[in-house]
Amino acid sequence: MKTIYPFMGLALCSVTTQAQEKPNFLIIQCDHLTQRVVGAYGQTQGCTLPMDEVASRGVIFSNAYVGCPLSQPSRAALWSGMMPHETNVRSNSSEPINTRIPENIPTLGSLFSENGYDAVHFGKTHDMGSLRGFKHKEPVAKPFTDPEFPVNNDSFLDVGTCEDAVAYLSNPPQKPFICIADFQNPHNICGFVGANEGVHTDRPISGTLPELPANFDVEDWNNIPTPVQYICCSHRRMTQASHWSEENYRHYIAAFQHYTKMVSKQVDSVLKALYSTPAGKNTIIVILADHGDGMASHRMVTKHISFYDEMTNVPFIFAGPGIKHQKKPVDHLLTQPTLDLLPTLCDLAGIPVPAEKAGISLAPTLKGKKQMKTHPYVVSEWHSEYEYITTPGRMVRGPRYKYTHYLEGNGEELYDMKKDPGERQNLAKDPKYVKVLTEHRAMLNDYIKHSKDDYRTLKVDADPRCRKHAPGYPNHEGPGAREILKNKIK
Repeated sequence: MKTIYPFMGLALCSVTTQAQEKPNFLIIQCDHLTQRVVGAYGQTQGCTLPMDEVASRGVIFSNAYVGCPLSQPSRAALWSGMMPHETNVRSNSSEPINTRIPENIPTLGSLFSENGYDAVHFGKTHDMGSLRGFKHKEPVAKPFTDPEFPVNNDSFLDVGTCEDAVAYLSNPPQKPFICIADFQNPHNICGFVGANEGVHTDRPISGTLPELPANFDVEDWNNIPTPVQYICCSHRRMTQASHWSEENYRHYIAAFQHYTKMVSKQVDSVLKALYSTPAGKNTIIVILADHGDGMASHRMVTKHISFYDEMTNVPFIFAGPGIKHQKKPVDHLLTQPTLDLLPTLCDLAGIPVPAEKAGISLAPTLKGKKQMKTHPYVVSEWHSEYEYITTPGRMVRGPRYKYTHYLEGNGEELYDMKKDPGERQNLAKDPKYVKVLTEHRAMLNDYIKHSKDDYRTLKVDADPRCRKHAPGYPNHEGPGAREILKNKIK
């Protein structure tokens, strides 16, 4: 059943009214939320109904790619409007491996708080200082049990995050505000893998197990870059799932959908709180994610190293006063939430955008006008998760093709995203695509030059024992990089 929120009609107020007061902003971020489970992007599982309702009266960007398919680098980049190589937050490790965002770098929070906004953040941080300027309240974990799927602190903390955001929005300040409700789920899926290591018998679940995606199987393990062939050796969750049966993967998808439905209920509570007061009619809502999830595509669980769309292509939704609803998703633009969120929100709030920010304001598109400035391509970066293994890579997504490059083995991928949206046919070695490959190599070189990316100088650190078995996750044997490093430390 479609939810109708109070003040929904009033949210589409006239431009004259909008000019009289600054808009509020509510940013809802869900960790691990891939487009592949969001109804507004054509999915039919019914996992994200409250978010779909917001999308039904706003603008949906289809080609939205994160700057890194990993939590901390992505978040540090998002709130600062800079790419991971610029923030130097390249992994999930803490200091001194990663350094905090310098105080002199403008962040989303600092720009808004310095321009009269009440800037508040509830929920997950993992930001290395990029949330500077926001007043943060640490959520209190509220344990509970679930009869079908394992739940952990991710889900417990989301209860506290929801309660804090609801309390704030139910009694908003008299001044304009920018509020972030930063949820952990569906990140609890990582705990699901840990609780179900190896081939296993799952708890009975209600309903029918979801089908595997069309791109579940990898057609040619030898035709993808070495770091991707051996993610099972690099990432603990992939090691744990490497010998799963097809039914195990179907349970994984069911669990992911379950955790998504859990957070969707909390999003619904937050939205109802927003629209319970007059402030709701003057609030622009943004829905996005720090990265996605493999969702069993390419036999992948969670996320690591690869740049497949399931991990990098995230929801990016706007709705509210001054946002002109578009019936169809915006699929003719390449967008990069990592860079574009900050200038877009500043533009909508009438806040000057610092000259050093490389992102593009999407305000013209949101207002139904022609977008004069666009990205010719967007980029995602990979370095390492926790330095157990370091295999730097870059992704360049152009209007039609996606190109990836890894320093290890000089590995490359090229996918025709129009003919092959599942990214199953790597064209990098196909002689018919030499021209396209050359063009996308040039795009990467252009990015490296103009963004002062130190990519070509980075070092690969992959223990040979993590490359011994035949390529492919089902062939995994021996210790993973994490276990090897732990034994070295001992």
